[in-house]
Amino acid sequence: MMVLLVLFFHDTGGIYTAAINVFPISELLRSAPTAVSYLYVLSGFVMSLVYFRPGEKFDVLGYWKARIARIYPLYIISFALICIYYADSLFRIKPQKILANLFVVQAWFPAYAQSFNYSSWSMTVEFFFYAVFPFFVFWAYRQSTRKLIWVSMIVWVVSQTIHFLMWRNILGVYSDFINYFPLFHLNSFILGVVGGIWYLREGRGQPATPWMVITAAAGSFLLIAVYTIVSSGVWTALPHRMEPMGGLLSPIMILFIVSLAMDRSLLSRTLSRPVFVNLGEASYALYILHVPLFWLYERWLENSGFADPERIFALTFLPIMIAVALLAHFFVDIPLRRWFRNLLQRISLRLALIDIGILSLVAFTLFRWRFGDGREYQSYREMERLLFWAAFFIRPLLSIGVGACSRELVYAPIFQMLRPLLISQTVSSLAITAIIYAGYAAGWFENFPRSIFVLDWLLILLLSLLARLAFRGLRIYKPDTVQA
Repeated sequence: MMVLLVLFFHDTGGIYTAAINVFPISELLRSAPTAVSYLYVLSGFVMSLVYFRPGEKFDVLGYWKARIARIYPLYIISFALICIYYADSLFRIKPQKILANLFVVQAWFPAYAQSFNYSSWSMTVEFFFYAVFPFFVFWAYRQSTRKLIWVSMIVWVVSQTIHFLMWRNILGVYSDFINYFPLFHLNSFILGVVGGIWYLREGRGQPATPWMVITAAAGSFLLIAVYTIVSSGVWTALPHRMEPMGGLLSPIMILFIVSLAMDRSLLSRTLSRPVFVNLGEASYALYILHVPLFWLYERWLENSGFADPERIFALTFLPIMIAVALLAHFFVDIPLRRWFRNLLQRISLRLALIDIGILSLVAFTLFRWRFGDGREYQSYREMERLLFWAAFFIRPLLSIGVGACSRELVYAPIFQMLRPLLISQTVSSLAITAIIYAGYAAGWFENFPRSIFVLDWLLILLLSLLARLAFRGLRIYKPDTVQA
């Protein structure tokens, strides 16, 4: 339901919301920012239920890999779809903007927070939560529940105070920072985590009657709904629309979530049925794919020659999107997630990231080192950018494919270590050279500097080999596993 509010906020409801888009329901339909805040609270609550296990070893790297495998495959598909939409201008976009989206850090840079798939900024926030969660849990193991509740409320009060003051004084200049910067959403996640810890330690053993639980759930839901309506349509001096996304209503939201978790009534049994569970599981696909499919479908209708493309869109997009989300979840996301999790078990993720750093360093320094900083270097800037993007996608894929990033390779004999590196770097260098030569033959570039490609191959091969030898010498790599 919360994800549907996000879709409605992005004008994808079509005729399905037109009939009810009147006050006060219209204000609820536009409450997607509050829904996003709810999803952050829910994320923290679920993380606690799954991973808060005092007395058991917490596999931090395994946890991070499991969360990456859960989020990234479908995320990168949504990014690829956006790239198809921007195909005509993709190579004119700043590399750092593309990289920020590829590495899911765009919300840390306000200028990039709404770039490409503008709804994916929240994935940066989720990855930040995943980075923080293990360390908060280690600390929480040693704290009383009362102290955790007080800490979470203090974090919430401080965050809301700072957010409110910034919203009132500097919103016009720093709106993307105030709305999307991950730190402003941490308070919602912490409240969710602490709510989950309270439920595990005390809540699930409470002798609460069904009437008490339903009253708490219904009351908290009504409080959120009434506040949303009053603040947006009656008393707009209150924080409303985008502002509550910073977690303003999070304390009420965690009460609602905990109440549902404690419920044992017909409502709970109904929500536990497979149809609702599957819809909930598919909500991530619905969320992450709706923007690229919105754009691509809208463009296709506009170019299709149909008499009334806007009417067709209003009739068909929402049911098509729900169907696509379900299909994507079962036939794309789940298999890809399983494959990606197995891949992360076979490779050293740290080596793969270091290899990407090496190819980036070489790509953006080699031309300058070879030709200086003058006019000659400026003439090669487009070639430099193409070299980087070709290397960024080709080299890691080949390295992983031939086993150059495997864990075992770090401790293999030197010649056994060198062989897959030599194969992957040589084949990828030949492919990159062919791509750039094709551009030169097509007239994109004035010259074809052969020495650049020889140096590129040699430097990356040597630096990749040195990275693996450094891992071996410093003994900083330890095999790790991914939790299911």
